[in-house]
Amino acid sequence: MRVPEHKVRSCLLLLPRGGDYAAVVAFFRANDVLGRAVREAGAWSAELHQPLAGHGPMLVTALWDSDEAYAGWLAHPARAELSPGMLQLIEDDAAPTAGSGLYRVVLAAGR
Repeated sequence: MRVPEHKVRSCLLLLPRGGDYAAVVAFFRANDVLGRAVREAGAWSAELHQPLAGHGPMLVTALWDSDEAYAGWLAHPARAELSPGMLQLIEDDAAPTAGSGLYRVVLAAGR
């Protein structure tokens, strides 16, 4: 597998309301959130991470061609459709901030 360099990695922290990680995972699964980002908005890959410690925020990451590609996902109708349901599952004071966690991939390896 070739790991693409010079792409953009988005990182989004989500703090599940009441520590209910299962509800967030179920929402992502039932709504195919990651798959839609790949199929409909052009992400290379997307992942939902749960902390091993059993507390703290979840992490959503995705790999994009550019910050403009990620901006396209932020404005995509599918994301707008999913947002109200997601906001019910995360703490009010921990609402995700769009575009605050973008990183340029400058070096990569894979197997």
